[in-house]
Amino acid sequence: MTSGVSNGYILPQAVGYGYIVGLGAAFALMMCGITYILSKYMNQHQNSEHFTTASRTVRSGLISSAVVSSWIWPASLLTSGLWGYTYGISGGYLYAVMGTIQIFTFALLAIEIKRIAPACHTIAEIIKARYDKHSHWMYLFYITATNIMVASCLLLGASQGFNASTGINIIAANFLLPLGVCVYTATGGLKATFISDWIHTVIIYLVVLALCFKVFCTSDIIGSPGKMWDMLQEAEAQFQFSTDYLSFKNKEMFMITWAVLIGGLSSVFGDPSYGQKAIAASPKGVLSGYILGGLCWLTIPWALGTAGGLAARALLVYPGFQTYPNPLTAHEANAGLPVIYTFGAIMGQSGAKAAVLTLFMSVTSAMSAELIAFSSVATFDVYRGYINRQATGKQLVRFSHLSTIVFSVVVACVSIIFNYVGVSVGWLISFYGIILVPAAAVITYTLYWSKTSNFAVTYGPPLSTLMGVACWLGAAAAYGDNVVDKNTLMTAEASIVGNFATFGGAFLMIPVLSYLKPDSKPFDFAVYRNAFTAGDDADALEVKAMINTEEEEQTLRKAAKIAIVLNIILIGGGYLIVPLALYGSDYSFSKGYFTSWVIIMMICLFLSSIYIILFPIWQGRKDIKNLCLAILKKKPQVECGDIIDAESSDAEMVLEINQEKE
Repeated sequence: MTSGVSNGYILPQAVGYGYIVGLGAAFALMMCGITYILSKYMNQHQNSEHFTTASRTVRSGLISSAVVSSWIWPASLLTSGLWGYTYGISGGYLYAVMGTIQIFTFALLAIEIKRIAPACHTIAEIIKARYDKHSHWMYLFYITATNIMVASCLLLGASQGFNASTGINIIAANFLLPLGVCVYTATGGLKATFISDWIHTVIIYLVVLALCFKVFCTSDIIGSPGKMWDMLQEAEAQFQFSTDYLSFKNKEMFMITWAVLIGGLSSVFGDPSYGQKAIAASPKGVLSGYILGGLCWLTIPWALGTAGGLAARALLVYPGFQTYPNPLTAHEANAGLPVIYTFGAIMGQSGAKAAVLTLFMSVTSAMSAELIAFSSVATFDVYRGYINRQATGKQLVRFSHLSTIVFSVVVACVSIIFNYVGVSVGWLISFYGIILVPAAAVITYTLYWSKTSNFAVTYGPPLSTLMGVACWLGAAAAYGDNVVDKNTLMTAEASIVGNFATFGGAFLMIPVLSYLKPDSKPFDFAVYRNAFTAGDDADALEVKAMINTEEEEQTLRKAAKIAIVLNIILIGGGYLIVPLALYGSDYSFSKGYFTSWVIIMMICLFLSSIYIILFPIWQGRKDIKNLCLAILKKKPQVECGDIIDAESSDAEMVLEINQEKE
């Protein structure tokens, strides 16, 4: 397996650079080609609306694949394996359910954004339309910082994974990874991001499916859940582990997952890239797009935690394993190598290459969403909001391109700084959760409570952050023998105290401050109907998409009720009752129960892959047919509507369009 590989790395440097440079360039060229074809034959030109919102017509299938793609960070792939290796059967499952809760809860906000502010371009525009300049700038600070932190974590996790598996230079990886992404994102905008998301997600699913079927069905090394159970028992006898890897009885596991759940809410509720998907979705596609996307996402870390991380624990007794006869070192485990080592042991070097391929796919796809989100906020909230209020569509697109390039360079530099400081992605997620999670409270109260005041939105978040940091430092000292350093700050106890203090403090402080210093009158949400204007290069169809019909309003109201019920089921059943019952009973999985667990996981993974791979194609079958006919010159070029002047979007025209839609 390791022939031809030097310096102890599982793969040669050529593989790492081949993916980052070669495949990155090829993918950029392919996406630019797709954008050119759509522009030439489908009239999907890159005006300001299409670049930022994909004309607000994206169907549920592509929304689901984008949800999966955005949540599949390199950290998701590697950390789910690490948790499976470190904590056992509970690691991958709890990581998966924890992340799915973030998707499900954000689905509520996505539906509300689409219902009350369908014409907005960014979630920050909703804040600007309601509050004063100070509140808007405070919120911009939080979401921009979140945007930078999330993108930096993507690069940090990927560059460290590439370095640990192939030995390539981390600085080079940080600057090269965003290069191709920047090219096709700047060229194709949000629509290119959705297409890219689908392609990346399909590849990731195929690789994960291959690993699971190889591990549990056809491998000569494991080949069945029962054999894996036997190997885990053998490893337990040989290494005398202090953890039961077939049980949920692990206090630290639960504390870490709760801390990461709260910290992760800042990277979901406060990251503008997740709001962009809601803005781009069609009203009928929001609920199913997010909910089905969340359920599909759940299967990937669950599968990798079991077939990757837990399998790495079982393979410690296999002579062909990378570290045999020793367990992984702390450095190897924290670098996310359990999954990559399992791929290598089960499938040879081709398997290790496939694992690194999923790493490349996850970082480039999620990075594309981060780039377009930052450029949208910079363009509509800062440039058109304060610098050039009369900016033309061409100027908006030009500034979006510039913002994309600047953001790529900035996050690469920040990621390099984090690497040399010596912090892990897990540490950073806990850290920025403590610092930035108040943004979740701001957007939630803004969308749902009419009495939220300017004063509360301006001063509540920083006060909550200061309170959370104080509690975090205090907990680190209390649980770390009065020592406060990078290690004690990362303990499960300190992380959970800091995250819960900031998160809970923001949700309590904003209503208190709103009552102490209220606005003159409650906010009228009807203001949002005419608060946002299209660029002067928008066509008629794009303007129509900025207004909900009565039927769409009813669909969204119904979707909100369904989302609430599904959140209760997931949080109450999947995250609390089932895991805590297994924890309280101290049940260790028998061979039969473990086999059933694996079979259920594989069925869910297979069904998810079928949906993500095939359903977007089915939904877009007419568009694909029209495109093929246009290319073959058997059908006239598709028309997308007449270009209209944004200044003509007065009340009379809005009424006319609304009547047309009804």
